[in-house]
Amino acid sequence: MNDWLDAESRVERALQLSEAQQWSEALHELEAAIAINPNDPIWHAQRGQILDQLENFDSAVEAYRQALDLDPEHLGIKTALAIDMIRVGRYADAVELLAEMEKVEPQYEPSFCHRVAAYTRMGLHEKAEEMFYLAQQINPDCPNCFHHIAESLACREQYAKAIYCWQRALEIAPDYPQVRQRIAEVYRAQRLYDKAREGYLTALRHDPGNTELTAELGDLLIEMDDLAAATAKFQQLVELDPQSVHGYTMLGLIAAQQDDLDKAVRHFESALMLDETCPSLRAHIGEVELRRGNYYDALHHLSLALEDQPDDCMARMAMGNCLLELGRPQEAAGHFERIIELDDSVAGAHHNLAVCHFLQNDFEAGISRCHEALRIEPENTMAIHKLALAYLHTCKWTEARHMIRRGLALEPDHAGLKAMPRTFIGLRLRNLARQITPTWLRCRWWR
Repeated sequence: MNDWLDAESRVERALQLSEAQQWSEALHELEAAIAINPNDPIWHAQRGQILDQLENFDSAVEAYRQALDLDPEHLGIKTALAIDMIRVGRYADAVELLAEMEKVEPQYEPSFCHRVAAYTRMGLHEKAEEMFYLAQQINPDCPNCFHHIAESLACREQYAKAIYCWQRALEIAPDYPQVRQRIAEVYRAQRLYDKAREGYLTALRHDPGNTELTAELGDLLIEMDDLAAATAKFQQLVELDPQSVHGYTMLGLIAAQQDDLDKAVRHFESALMLDETCPSLRAHIGEVELRRGNYYDALHHLSLALEDQPDDCMARMAMGNCLLELGRPQEAAGHFERIIELDDSVAGAHHNLAVCHFLQNDFEAGISRCHEALRIEPENTMAIHKLALAYLHTCKWTEARHMIRRGLALEPDHAGLKAMPRTFIGLRLRNLARQITPTWLRCRWWR
């Protein structure tokens, strides 16, 4: 008898803790009660609800399953189970369960409503619309239905209709979660940045401590090239969540873009302290250390990044450039070749591979790679400059002249190209002199 009373008091305590949103403590009390009396379906269902709050949806599915084993006809428990099946990707199982519920209770609107969500995630949008209209006949003012069909419409890039449906959801339930965020995301997907920013700000006014919203707004501001506002937003993010790897990483990227390399490294290292396993952080640090001239530090971080993500083209590009700076063109070439294998459209990889060839006196291979770079980016003045130098070195005067003129037409103030006409004339005259000077005199002159 005392055990039963203890179980009841623990359930009561679990409810109080749930009201205080102390979910882990509530779960502990409820599981202790279930251990005493495992035959109450409502307790298992309550356990599923707490697990939902903890976002442990797989365990919640099992909790609702246990509840249904004890009360197989409970529609509320079946609905909760179907929702969590959708959350964990068991869409077909959810559809089957919801269809069974329709047979038992044809006018039970949630059985149609949540099939809209399941079919949307399965990519069966016509079935999703069919369920939506059936649900509307039972309850035309269900915010869940409007939210789910809006997701389906957004997947099909029918953005105007999606926004209309989300706005209807807000008219019915002004505090409906995530809808304002989704509207902002859809504006962002259309590159309607001003509307997207206003959407995020509206969402944050309703949920000012939401770190996900803060991070997305910061990302948007970077897309809008408003780095000052983005910096302020990511600083706010790390204040709200000092464990935000994303916040410190983005602050580092902004500082790197503004050439504040010391600050960039500090931010990246703060992120790395929170997540030592993140290879992208190693790649970012390596790239900044390369720019600071700390080549061996750069090699260390880039090597670790490539161990975890060998196909990271950004890290490979930085590694190749670092090896070039260290006078190791043959090793560098391997990294640029790997980038080209992964993505033949990276003009910079072709250009840098050309530099590797030139440094190894393989001018024909270098010239070929420069042409590949120009095929991808016809206005790449770096490749034009290198190609002009190579033609000069190999005494291809017509081709060199053409490249010099092409480069100066694109970038009249390019320092290297501006100096080349004088170099061109000097080399041409020297070559001509070598052709007309007797061999014995030419040798004496070089001595």
